[in-house]
Order: sequence, then structure tokens, then C-alpha cells
Amino acid sequence: MNTTKYRWWRLLAIVFAFTLIAAACGDDDDDESEPTASQPDDSGDDMADDDDMADDGDDMADDMADDGHDHDEDDGHDHDEDMAHISDECDIPNPAENIEIDVMGWEFPIITQYAEELDDCEEGNYSFNYQFLDSVEARSAMTQDAASGSPSFELYQGSNAFITALANQGFVMPLNDLVDKYRDEYDLDQIDQAFWDMASLDGNIYAIPMVSNTMHVFYNEPALAEIGVDVPSTFAEAFEACAAVQASGYDIGFLYMLSAGWAWQIEFDSVIGALGVTSIDPVTAQPNFNSPEGIEAATLLQRMWQECAPNASNSYSTDDVQAAFQTGEAILGHTWASRAAAMDDPEASTVVGEIQFAPALSPGTGTLAAPAYIDGWMIPANTPADKVEAIFLAMLAATDMESQRAAAEHGLVTRTGVSHPDGPRDGAAAEASLVNGRGPDLVHPAADIARAKLGEALVTILDGTSVEDALAAAEEAYISEATEQGLL
Repeated sequence: MNTTKYRWWRLLAIVFAFTLIAAACGDDDDDESEPTASQPDDSGDDMADDDDMADDGDDMADDMADDGHDHDEDDGHDHDEDMAHISDECDIPNPAENIEIDVMGWEFPIITQYAEELDDCEEGNYSFNYQFLDSVEARSAMTQDAASGSPSFELYQGSNAFITALANQGFVMPLNDLVDKYRDEYDLDQIDQAFWDMASLDGNIYAIPMVSNTMHVFYNEPALAEIGVDVPSTFAEAFEACAAVQASGYDIGFLYMLSAGWAWQIEFDSVIGALGVTSIDPVTAQPNFNSPEGIEAATLLQRMWQECAPNASNSYSTDDVQAAFQTGEAILGHTWASRAAAMDDPEASTVVGEIQFAPALSPGTGTLAAPAYIDGWMIPANTPADKVEAIFLAMLAATDMESQRAAAEHGLVTRTGVSHPDGPRDGAAAEASLVNGRGPDLVHPAADIARAKLGEALVTILDGTSVEDALAAAEEAYISEATEQGLL
């Protein structure tokens, strides 16, 4: 791999239940909910359900112990055509001529695995080049690349919010015709409709969902037990717990990552959503930033920084938060479900097996302050027409059953019933957070403006701006730009 570094909840609950049943019959119940390819994995969400897995769990575990793939089980493909396909690992037709695909996105373990799945196609006439950047830089670079009208990259990776933002601007291609063409051959109905909905706008599909993600509580079980602190389920309980943790000698009482504008925006949307309000009205797009619920949401986040992690929440990146749990610096906090697998990585974690997982916090409403996300593959608009189908087939090769089984070692995937025996242990926490959380981001054309303005304003709370002033600034900036663009 060449790297330049860097609908609905009810249905989800049903899928998750099937997934957990499959887990009990198969290899490992940790990650069964994570394959909840029906979302809600750090796609944020997954739900999955595979009868074969329940019947052949032991055999699959043996196979996966070797390479994470199951080569013996029927994957539903028409293998009468196998001679024309590249390999079992890259089960797509080999193009007659070389197809070079430049890929851009941001990297975390499950994305690395999918990139390796793409690389299996290099046994045929495909070659891949990757540019993985910081998530903010990657989104900016992909937006600029697509806006040029002559994109340099043929494959983008991004979350549902980013997918719909690009789609609203006409920057990515609708894929409906290709999805329909290959739906049966590649079992695309195994990807739950809830995930397809998150990759769609106005009836057009713009990405193949591959990762499900959300956020939830991480905690060091023996460390909390030693100091007699219970795992909190509400923000009120979290503030009590964080004070007790700090009183026992830890600098970090409860860790939230609030060092960047986008992080404040995601957390704000999650908390205000759990309070029963969306940041903008989903129909009229009028802002609710400075509503009582908005002020409460931002105040809770401000307290999380000031009271519970004053020297960490304001400066730690997502990777830093992960490392803080891995090293025992943090024993209680909230981060992406996609980071759960890293807790048991013996090469990076000193607390293997000690970190446990709980649903995201609630502000006392019963709804959890957790988002529902997916990541998916997209094709930029204006990609040469003669390359589009080959690129789409490569996307299928990296999201088929075999590939998602391998990827499930690292997080939640999107095909029903897919799991990995060594996958992360946060299935129940992720399921609860996805099914009982605030749901996916809004897709109104003005929503991306709202997200940007909220992020820009809320992060200034770290510099002393009051909650009310930050929200007022965000509202003013949002109304100005959304009105200018004819969205209000």
C-alpha cells in the first residue's frame, strides 16, 4: 500500500438483536453488535446478521485466525465467472488495462484494513495510491479537489455528514444505477437500508457504506473499582464521578475531546439532540443555537472541559484521547466506538482487557448524547466516464462480505451479521448509543453551514468566550451566510 500519510432506530434495534443472537451462536459476542451493519459504529453503528456465521462460527474462527478472511463459506457471488475475477480476496472482474486509483481520506484502523482489502486487487490490473490526512485537512482537500471540476483523486472516503455536504454541492456522483446493477451479485441488500439512507440525499445514493460509528463511554474497570466510582449514565452522575476520580489523584476525571471546532460541533449536536432539539429546524432551517436547550448543551460541554479535564479536553486530539486510555492516564471518558479495538492492542495499550464500555451519557431525558455515523466510499463528479465502473467495482471489492469480516476486527461494519472473533468488545455499548442516541446528522443544504459556524464559535469558549456569546456569534454568522445562499 502506497501511503502519503496522513431510518429507523426501531429497525436498527431489530438488526442488533439478530446480531447478538448470531454472536451467541458463533465466536465472540463482543463485536456482534458492532457488525450491526444496521447502524448506528465510530459509523458510529452497524448491524449485521449472517445465518452462515451462526452455523459455521467455529470454522470461521479458525479461518480468521489465519488472515481474518473466510474463504470456505459461500459469499453469495456467482462463481461461474470466477476465472474472470482477480482472486477470492478481490472478487471482481480484472480490467483489461491498468486502472490507477488515487484515494483520499483520513485514517483509523478500520480504514487501514479496507485499504489493505483494496490492495488485494493489485494482483490484477489495479493500482492504488493513498493520501491519508488529518480528518479536517482531508475534508478540506477533498472539497477543493472536487470543486476544481477536474478532480485529481478518483475515490473519496468520508462520513455521512461529509457525503451529504459534497452531494449538496454536486461534487460527488450518484451511484444508483451501479448499485442496482450489482445489487444481487454483491449482496448489497445485506447493507441495511438505514445505512444506505445515511449515504443518500434526495433519493440518490452517493456512497457505499462501509463503517458504522458512534460515541460512548470508555472506562477502566479495575481502576474505577479500586476508588469506588460507579460508571455514570447521565451528565449529572458524570460530574460527580469525575470529581471523585480527581480526588483520588488522577488529573483527568472524565475525558471529552473538545480541542477542535468540529469536535465541539459534533458534541453540541449530540447533547442538544438528546435534549429533544436539532441545531437547525430540519424543514425551515431556522437556528436553535441560542435556545434554552442550546445553552444547556454548550454549558454541559464547557463544564466537562473546565471541571473534569481542564488540561486535556482543550488540547487532546482523538488520537491523544485514545492514548490516554491506553496508558491509564484517563480511566473514564467518552470517545469514538471505532477506538475500542485499540484498547486491546498489546503493542500500544498497557491496559489490555481492562477498558470496558458503557452507553453514552444522557442529559436526563432518556436519549443518549451520541451520534450515528457511517463512513463510505464516494466517486468525485467529473471522474472520467470510462473509469467509473472499474472504480465502483473496486469499492465493492473492499466492502464485500469477505472484506467486512476482516474489517470487523477493528470496528463496526455495515453488512448484517458480520463479525470477527477478535473484534472490539464494545458491541452492547455501541448498540445502545446508536439505537437510543440522537441519530444521524441533518441533510438540509443549510446544515453544513450550521455545523461550520457552530464549530468556529463554540471552540472560542476555550479562550474565555461565554456560552451565550459563542452561540449568539454562531447564530449571527449562520443566518448571514444561509440567507446569502438563499437557504433561509
